[in-house]
Amino acid sequence: GVEHAGGDEGDEGGGAEVNGFPAAWPNGTDCSAEAPIFVWAYADDTYILRQSLCTSFEGPFLYLFFGDDKVLLEDTGDGDIPVRDAVQSVIDEWLRAHGKASIELVVMHSHSHGDHTNGDDQFAGQPNTTLVGTSLANVTSFFGIADWPNQAVTFDLGNRVLDVVPIPGHQQTHLALYDRRHDLLLTGDTLYPGRLYVSDFDAYKASTARLAAFVANNPVAWVLGTHIEMTTTPMQDFAFSAAQHPNEHVLQLGLEHVQELDSAVQAMSGPEYEEHDDFIIYPL
Repeated sequence: GVEHAGGDEGDEGGGAEVNGFPAAWPNGTDCSAEAPIFVWAYADDTYILRQSLCTSFEGPFLYLFFGDDKVLLEDTGDGDIPVRDAVQSVIDEWLRAHGKASIELVVMHSHSHGDHTNGDDQFAGQPNTTLVGTSLANVTSFFGIADWPNQAVTFDLGNRVLDVVPIPGHQQTHLALYDRRHDLLLTGDTLYPGRLYVSDFDAYKASTARLAAFVANNPVAWVLGTHIEMTTTPMQDFAFSAAQHPNEHVLQLGLEHVQELDSAVQAMSGPEYEEHDDFIIYPL
């Protein structure tokens, strides 16, 4: 039930070889051939998993980062897929390649909506696994965020530091992650090629400003969100709940999209619907 891809193993240690992105992600157009989870090695220490649109029209993306001491999984998908088996198979391969017996798995979330947390029960109570709770108290306590949402903190996986940046607005406990090793910024549902649903405009406006300030001081290779809802045609999204995505937009966005989103939101006095080439601001 798991499809693996991503080319050869890169160099061991910090100098991980980057494979980049697939030419296209499985897009729900051939469910007879599509695995429930597609596993892509972006690098030998960084994996991107996509839940099949054939199992959930959300088609969420999950991220796996390996350090020397811990491996971090962001999000668990929309349920009814063997997400823990897929993650464990990647971990087992990595352990063999690095001559290790075990590694601690930390499971956290971009935010607490069900399409990112419905696989949590597969990780609860498992060995060498910490499942971070979804409440604001759970999130701030685990990461040591004393001044939510103004304080960014770091989380060390062992010789690999992630920055944890609060970005509520789409949802109250939303976090961005920044991987210093590969200059990747994970923006969850706050920014991705799709409909950016804004539930708390003031919080969202402050969060896009926080992201823009962060990227002004940190190099960004790619901005990676948790869905794709845009087509390859500028400003054109797929219909809501569409389970097939022919001509799907690429996953990866750039630094310029963070700036474009922030500029657009700062110019609004209140929540407004606004179409852009690569995303749509969508007040709830």
